[in-house]
Amino acid sequence: MKHHIIFLDNEGIGPTVKLPEFPFPHTWVSYPYTNPEQIVDRLKDATIVMTCSVPLRKEHLSQLPNLKMISLALTGTDGVDLDYCHKHGIVVTNVPAYAQNTVAEHIMAMIFTLMRQTSSYHQLLRQVSKGKAEPQNIYFDYRIRDVRGQVLGIFGYGAIAKRLAELATAVGMKVRFFDRNGKYQGDEFFSFEEILSESDVVSLCCPLTKETKDMIGSAEISLMKEDAILINAARGGIVNEPALIKAIQNKQIGGAALDGSVEEPIQPHDPLFQIIDYPNFILNPHVAWSSENAMQTLINRTVQNIIDFAQGKTPVSIVKKEELCQA
Repeated sequence: MKHHIIFLDNEGIGPTVKLPEFPFPHTWVSYPYTNPEQIVDRLKDATIVMTCSVPLRKEHLSQLPNLKMISLALTGTDGVDLDYCHKHGIVVTNVPAYAQNTVAEHIMAMIFTLMRQTSSYHQLLRQVSKGKAEPQNIYFDYRIRDVRGQVLGIFGYGAIAKRLAELATAVGMKVRFFDRNGKYQGDEFFSFEEILSESDVVSLCCPLTKETKDMIGSAEISLMKEDAILINAARGGIVNEPALIKAIQNKQIGGAALDGSVEEPIQPHDPLFQIIDYPNFILNPHVAWSSENAMQTLINRTVQNIIDFAQGKTPVSIVKKEELCQA
């Protein structure tokens, strides 16, 4: 069988990433991005589709009788109507655990930035260079804290959480976990309330689900230390953004860093921009996953899933029936 493969959004992969070859008969079309109203027309003859972020819902899939496989160039599967795919024999694959190191490093960078305030002092000296601030012998404008010795509470116990724990332990942080599924036991596991109330840094390393949506809101933030830092490099929506904005404005917590937001791409009117100039707040546009190393691994495994499928093998990263039912 000669497969017709469509890549719906190649802009999701950086320019340095090299696409591996497909060693089987095929045709190939790649688009920078595909809007929802373009999906059906572009995929009408496709047997395999690759996508980084374009949602594929029932209303699209029901009009694509030739489609046999969806190869997701990401870990999350919430952008695809998995139940429809399961019922109609469309194979779905993803790429789990490709970004555990890069996301963990990004979280550590955010922790260091907020604890050490390196960016704030850089901005201060920019003001000095422009004559907008007076030179001083010693500066105490922003609080500096050592990372060593701080308690890091991690929500989650997946690949990213474990890699983050390794990095944090290496610099002397004291790591604790909260496992919301209750599968794991041991001295390093603490209750939801203990993680919030006793941690100096709280990092969210869990998926966005019905159970985790708005998991951290006003009540949860009120349990945290007044100088604690909240990090969310998972998904927008796990943190209730209005509650976080209020907490930063009212100095209820020491700081926060978000890699991503509820609305993506974030728009100029987004309420989060109310606190964008606060020195204890970091907002990144969902880039923690996107190191060159991680993206090359991602595209290699995405393509390998397609190769396995086309050659009659079961892809290693196939989304199984039990996972479909959880979506």
